Amino acid sequence: MFVSPLLKAGDVRIITDEQGAHQLLRDGQPYLAKGANWPTPETINALVSAGGNSIRTYADEVKWMLPLARANNLTVLLGLPIGRERQGFDYTDQVAVDAQFERLRATVRRYKNEPELLMWAIGNEPEHHAKNTVPLWKEVNRIARMIRVEDPHHPIITVVAGFDKNKIQQLLAHCPDLDALGVNWYGPADYWPSELLAYGWTKPYLLTEFGPLGYWQSKHGLGFTKWGAPIEQTSTQKAALYAENWRDAIIARPGQALGGYAFIWGPKQERTQTWFSMHLFGGERTELVDAMHTAWTGHAPINPAPKILEWKSLRAPDEYQPGETVKINLRWSSPRAARITVETRTESTANQVGGDAEPAPRILPSTDWKTVEGGIEVTAPAKPGYYRVFVSVVTADKTAATANLPIAVQDVGKR
Repeated sequence: MFVSPLLKAGDVRIITDEQGAHQLLRDGQPYLAKGANWPTPETINALVSAGGNSIRTYADEVKWMLPLARANNLTVLLGLPIGRERQGFDYTDQVAVDAQFERLRATVRRYKNEPELLMWAIGNEPEHHAKNTVPLWKEVNRIARMIRVEDPHHPIITVVAGFDKNKIQQLLAHCPDLDALGVNWYGPADYWPSELLAYGWTKPYLLTEFGPLGYWQSKHGLGFTKWGAPIEQTSTQKAALYAENWRDAIIARPGQALGGYAFIWGPKQERTQTWFSMHLFGGERTELVDAMHTAWTGHAPINPAPKILEWKSLRAPDEYQPGETVKINLRWSSPRAARITVETRTESTANQVGGDAEPAPRILPSTDWKTVEGGIEVTAPAKPGYYRVFVSVVTADKTAATANLPIAVQDVGKR
């Protein structure tokens, strides 16, 4: 086995044995990243309690994230934001490219000696919706070479939005100076590590984002409504997928996987306010967090979140006339007393991609609903349009389960 000499305290490196198996070392000791994307000061305690040891963030957020990591004995996967073609950046514009390069050099010099630093990540899905990726990957490699000169003590990755054979072939051709690959992947993760090897990527990887089925994947998951609204998993269904992803892409891949980062350790508006939120905007912890707690520590939290046992509309397709009753089968369980909250929002019209910021749908002033045997009944909005009914099961100690149903309200007589 080849082991590069440790050069300083806090040194992080990847070693590879004669069989090609990789191991991440921090201060000479094996290290598996059990991480989360962008925790907040309000959710950081839950990460520590769950057995997490690392956070992923961007350089423009690290001013407040770094003290948070230091106070909680966490490492930092530090992202270096780079331009995206979909947002107007042109990698054939050498003036813009060089300006970005120097900005990143300054960032590396500023943070390279921080003891919490685990590794550098050049960009996040910069190739997503890009038409000309070769100049991009060549510049990623130039940045990687610069980082290695400035900081020989930490590995360097880039982060991609999934992959296919062509993407991996481009990375192999144009990014030889990367130490590993960051892969953002939503949905089942039991097969793609083998595909990485088959496509020729023999270096290690990190699962830099993982979570529920994405709204763009609904055709492979729960489907769409006839008017095109994606159907979201319940929090209980999502939690099962988080656990499977960690098992299949990390635990089952020793020598290939260096760790992973759950998405997202806090609230996020992306098509809905619950789709990727491991914590809700009110601070409630969901079963998604519990799944990682169990995976990382080997035991469930002492106060687990409620579960959604059944969530089903009693009519499909879910099209209603104004003021009509929407009947939903709902069964849930909670080890502690819990209450149900129901709200209706307009359906999102956002078309952003790659997690770009998007506006939140409007919340209706009030939702008329009641519990009935086997579930709930909700009164459809009075105005025709597309909506989504959200249900949360919330405990007094701020845990929650979530589910939602997209509905269409049509003009009277036009059904």
